[in-house]
Amino acid sequence: MANSLFLIAMLAAASSIFGFSHGAGVEKAKLKFKVSGRNLLDKGILGTSDPYFIVSLSEDGGNSKSKVGRSDTIQNQLNPDWSNVFEIHFDRSKNQYLYFHVWDNDRLREDDTLGRVWVNVADYVDKGQIDTPNLDKQGYLIIKNADGGVGSGLLPLPTGTPDSQTLRFMLSANGLPTKDDIGFIPLKGDPYVMVVHTDGPAGSTHEVGRTSTVSSSKDPSWSDILTLRWTQSKDQRLRFRIYDDDNLRSDDKLGQGWMEVNDYVAKGQIYTVILPKKGTLTIRKA
Repeated sequence: MANSLFLIAMLAAASSIFGFSHGAGVEKAKLKFKVSGRNLLDKGILGTSDPYFIVSLSEDGGNSKSKVGRSDTIQNQLNPDWSNVFEIHFDRSKNQYLYFHVWDNDRLREDDTLGRVWVNVADYVDKGQIDTPNLDKQGYLIIKNADGGVGSGLLPLPTGTPDSQTLRFMLSANGLPTKDDIGFIPLKGDPYVMVVHTDGPAGSTHEVGRTSTVSSSKDPSWSDILTLRWTQSKDQRLRFRIYDDDNLRSDDKLGQGWMEVNDYVAKGQIYTVILPKKGTLTIRKA
């Protein structure tokens, strides 16, 4: 009996250390994953896009990153299934993010960007090693455990969370890029945000609203309250497009990003999105 209990304890410890189980109990693990793309942007001149991606790992919340690897190129395909397997070491004590940059391989000119996205590694683990993040331009990725046995793709919701409710939220941003610099003199923009939502990663878009403009700020906090009727089963996504309000020309794009609303609710209605170009956007309960 003592030997059996010892064996059970050893197996439990191994599961925690090496990631044989999924969920919030996993503190460290060796993760192997594969990636697919769906509904990618078509940048091909003759035929469709020839996509590949480069994946990098950040262990400081997106401030810096190191290359993990590059996928093969798949010719003439907007819904690629890359066969490459990538491996990283997960450590919950670190603020780890994966950065995916998808490109169109061009032989006669510079490769075009098809989309980018940051993925929180702890969230990916807690979803059972499967995630479907939206790219900033068009389409989405499917990231899943290369060894099979993927989980639900959902973060656990707090006990007592209703299946549907009206969410009221406010936005703030930090470290936005500037577009109105004069030579070497940096000037702060006048940012505002356009918000839409979809049902699922590739659903049709529905307008949520627009914030007011905050003058001369790289770190704006908007006072507007936006609302969304959330239903858990719809897998709703919010897309945020940030612009610099210009009176004399077209408004410049400062960044855009997506958030899975189920994740926002699971995290207590506060969530920070790392924008693919520069800066962060925080969504919090109003």
